[in-house]
Amino acid sequence: MEIDIILKILLAAMLGGFIGLERELSHKEAGLRTNILIAVGSTLLTVLSFKIAALAKTADPARLAAQIVSGIGFLGAGAIIQARFAVHGLTTAATIWTVAAIGIAVGSGFYLLAFLVALLVVIVLTIFRFLMAYLERQKRTYVYLITAEERASLLVDLRRVLTELSIHYSSARLNRRDGSYEFELVFSTSENKDREFVEKVMLLKGVKEVLSENL
Repeated sequence: MEIDIILKILLAAMLGGFIGLERELSHKEAGLRTNILIAVGSTLLTVLSFKIAALAKTADPARLAAQIVSGIGFLGAGAIIQARFAVHGLTTAATIWTVAAIGIAVGSGFYLLAFLVALLVVIVLTIFRFLMAYLERQKRTYVYLITAEERASLLVDLRRVLTELSIHYSSARLNRRDGSYEFELVFSTSENKDREFVEKVMLLKGVKEVLSENL
């Protein structure tokens, strides 16, 4: 086995582990082992695509590498879940896809590019996580009491508004009183999104009143 192939595999394992360590420390499902395996696997397939193309002489070395890009999508899709009207795991899926791209870069011989992208990925996952945590601390907790006509599709409309604004509520309660619905929602958000939420809910058919109070 050529020494350059071994070095490519080791470099891919190092860069995948570099990103995987951050994911592991963040307690994400796709951690150290997953990212190392993705990087090593995509590097190996890329190297093999060039070797096979060289033997066949007329083969396209990019064809096998292209299958990595589409194939890794299935793995990324498995990391995405939908719960409580919100989507989770998009960052993990994007990381998996990028690690595969880093493996392809290593297998193709673009070592500096692979290293710089791996470094950028770690910076994005760490520094921006602290930035997002800071922004979360700037949010305030609101309690909303929504009075509306008893209409079954109103629940669907309300869920749509929550999804559009990427709001994850911490508490929800529904009561029926005298032919009307009373919704009580509690979630943390910014002042701008608070106003936007109230405006969107007031435009829903059947909504009579929206009361909000910050805690």
